[in-house]
Amino acid sequence: MPVNIQGRSYATVAERLEGAHGEGVRPTSITSIITTWQSVGEYLLVRAEVTFADSRMFVGTAEVTRGTGRGPQSVSPIETAETSAVGRALAMAGWFGSGDGIAGAEEVRVAEGRASRAPSGGGIRVVGARRD
Repeated sequence: MPVNIQGRSYATVAERLEGAHGEGVRPTSITSIITTWQSVGEYLLVRAEVTFADSRMFVGTAEVTRGTGRGPQSVSPIETAETSAVGRALAMAGWFGSGDGIAGAEEVRVAEGRASRAPSGGGIRVVGARRD
């Protein structure tokens, strides 16, 4: 279902991916999952490549900030980011985390935790950019 933002209609990424894959044409039978990670300052960046039996490969990325957070992110940051990256690659393949978006439950929980710790005032702080 398109989202209305400032009077303009935008399709969600999930809707666009579904259209790109075609009805019922999601790949099945994973043949390999390769993850790589790198440390950039206080961030751990993880890239996951998921390859299916039909040779299609999908990529997902994720990041975590070392030394922050609670729960799994603080105890196992690489594994947490790896799980999110694989989930995003699967979403790009059409295996969505929810009916209306590509985020999975783990990503939503992390985002909610970040939002609850964000400084008041509603500002967004951009700390860097990355390119794959």
